[in-house]
Amino acid sequence: MRTGSPSYEIRGPRTRQEAMALADLYGKAFGNWPRLYELCKDLFLHRMPREQWRLSRAMWAPDGTPIAQVRIADRTMRLGAALLRVAGIGDVCTLPSHRKHGLMRMLFAHINQFMRDEGYDLSLLFGIPDFYTKFGFTTGVANEWLLVPRQQLAELKPPYRGRRARRTDTAAIRRLHLDDLATRDGAMARWGDAWLRRACREKWCRVVEDARGRPLAYWRGEPRPDDAFALNEASLGRRPSRDAVLSVLADLAKAAKACEKPRLRIELPAAHPIGQFCVADGCEAHRGIGHRGGAMVRIVGLDSLCRRMAPEWQRLLAASPVAGWAGRLRLKTDIGTVDLAIVRDKVGIVGGASVPRESPPAIISTSQDKLCRLIVGFHAPSAALALGEARIGRAARPLADALFPARSLAFFPYDRF
Repeated sequence: MRTGSPSYEIRGPRTRQEAMALADLYGKAFGNWPRLYELCKDLFLHRMPREQWRLSRAMWAPDGTPIAQVRIADRTMRLGAALLRVAGIGDVCTLPSHRKHGLMRMLFAHINQFMRDEGYDLSLLFGIPDFYTKFGFTTGVANEWLLVPRQQLAELKPPYRGRRARRTDTAAIRRLHLDDLATRDGAMARWGDAWLRRACREKWCRVVEDARGRPLAYWRGEPRPDDAFALNEASLGRRPSRDAVLSVLADLAKAAKACEKPRLRIELPAAHPIGQFCVADGCEAHRGIGHRGGAMVRIVGLDSLCRRMAPEWQRLLAASPVAGWAGRLRLKTDIGTVDLAIVRDKVGIVGGASVPRESPPAIISTSQDKLCRLIVGFHAPSAALALGEARIGRAARPLADALFPARSLAFFPYDRF
């Protein structure tokens, strides 16, 4: 696809040589060429399926040199009972010699249309402040972590022991990850087995097993330059038990002791089973929210997003004070309007369900980015009203409270873009 200027072409890499040219661009753009070049090279050659190279949308000069890039990571993310198709945005960069010429604005105009054409529901990125808002993104996920003194966890009496993961653990770790994907908000499906092979080579990928040697949980972490040892990924299975939580935390304390780190940094929200235990036992709970930056979201396809959210909205409605409500809920945004038909807690797009068309709809009016904040649970409707981010009619208020609860999403480092 060509831009408004005939000088540049926007497309993905077609050959290994062009993929390496994008790795070279990435290294030069951020001023740490050896490390970043190898990182991007590894991504293209080992971690990214070849058929997804086209998702790296680069701007090519007439001589075949890439001068700017935005890479899309194709992800499936859980949100309650819904599985959403997410376009993760990463590796956003421009050659230093071509900056301040509006190339990224041109590239994102292409990217936003490309994501719609590809059928994504929403987009997610981890961005610098005051840059991505002009492309329709808004801060949508808080960064949460807990700090616990090592000695506090060293006193636990775990029923199970932990050990370093081995290559023979790949099937068990994959199963535990799929259990996590089935239950945790923010969990993302992963490509292939490259992450498993890498995890089992890491020093601080650990497995907790029962008396018969069956893996019950796994966790990954690393010592940080300060005085903390970080837990940045954990899965406790589909039904986390107290015994599994105790065993992971005790094993984490042993790892911190081996690294001579007096504190544990648990990079999970307080709503996670491990977080719940630490908060109840006493810890420092931190919640960082980027101002016009950080974890940012935007809606790509409003209709498709609503269709995929229907199972989760049905679950929420059935358990709410407005269970049994029947009628239409209209979501009015700057990128379109969707009427949801709600009949006996079943949710669909108007046209299929039979609801009284003569009855006026309940209405929620907001921009796409602010609606996205509600859908991913960044805050509750009461907060959106207090900030002036939405107009929620009287009839729609109890529905909004039921459909848009506050959530705690956690993204593990491997799942970032």
